[in-house]
Amino acid sequence: MNKNVLFKFFDPVTLAGDQIRGECFVRIIEEIPKAQIVLTFQTKMYSKIIEKRQIPYDQSNPQMIPEKLIEKTQRIQVTLDSPIRQPKQTQKKYELNGDIMYRVIRHYGTHESFIYTQELYTGQVRPGDYKFQFNIPTQYNMSSSFSYKSEDGLKQAKCSYKVTLRIDLPDEASTLMMESCDVYINGRISQEGEQFRQCEGNIVQYLCLNRGTVELSLKLNKNNLIPGEQMLIEYTLDNTRSQRSISRVEARLINKLTFIDDDEIERIIETSKVFQQNLGGVNAGQKLERQNASLEIPKNLRATIKTSAIRNQYFLQMEAIADAFLTWLSVPVVCQVPINIQESQLPQKINLEGWNFLPIMNVSVNAFSNLTVQQSFIPT
Repeated sequence: MNKNVLFKFFDPVTLAGDQIRGECFVRIIEEIPKAQIVLTFQTKMYSKIIEKRQIPYDQSNPQMIPEKLIEKTQRIQVTLDSPIRQPKQTQKKYELNGDIMYRVIRHYGTHESFIYTQELYTGQVRPGDYKFQFNIPTQYNMSSSFSYKSEDGLKQAKCSYKVTLRIDLPDEASTLMMESCDVYINGRISQEGEQFRQCEGNIVQYLCLNRGTVELSLKLNKNNLIPGEQMLIEYTLDNTRSQRSISRVEARLINKLTFIDDDEIERIIETSKVFQQNLGGVNAGQKLERQNASLEIPKNLRATIKTSAIRNQYFLQMEAIADAFLTWLSVPVVCQVPINIQESQLPQKINLEGWNFLPIMNVSVNAFSNLTVQQSFIPT
């Protein structure tokens, strides 16, 4: 980060539709006869998958595949983090790994990138330290901040927001200084999701003997949570119509990540069990009513997001388990409730020791201009 430009945001995460409130600190080393200071707010969203398929290749016939289309290293995914810096036509279509040739296929899910621009100041600037406050409007329908990259680098998705300060020299048609900082958004939830589920199933034994019915119900205090928060569960396990015990109830949080490409083809990237906790069971003929349990949401979870390119979902599942010898449930007794995980960030800390601010640019920017730039965002 450029030490001559610092950003401070009053809220670690902003709710979509609210204003991003903060301050920007600028240190000017030399006098600038005429400067134009501009603040921009940019949004960007995309998903991409690189797929490699082995194809026949004859090393004795180098004309079989043109040299310019071949990537001779295994690091073809290196360019994934710079989606707009390289023209799409420069992408390699094949990868040669030893004697094996792969065809490289890219699947994109793209979304338009929007840029809001506000001119803050135009004129002479003397050397010194300056600061100004800003309030950046956000759209009500913005999604939560999100970032994902697989270990091999072949699958990646991002929904990001960025504030940039730029000092231009209009007489020279050049940029003297530019610095950016990520900001974080939490998407709004249109309505509170379902918080209650109930299901039942028959217990059977060897030779399919019916040993009765077990019923499980689940209720949450809320399903909009932040990482590290305690999720409070109330469940009832009714085994009064059964001749066999339920040994335990498994509570687990499931994460499902899906990418949607521009052809509206959905690809499940991963389905993983975030955590699992065992709760008490019940004997035959008995009932556990309105039992309370507390589960801590892991602190490293990515936010829930549902867009035309990325879908990251969480589900709380509770399942009644019968572990007795030759005993099982004919139909799994599983209650599942969707959970919304919010973006969470620690409060920002910046060091302003040694900064002495001049009053000339202590101005407040209360509103951005209307949308000035709209471009299609095509990752490479």
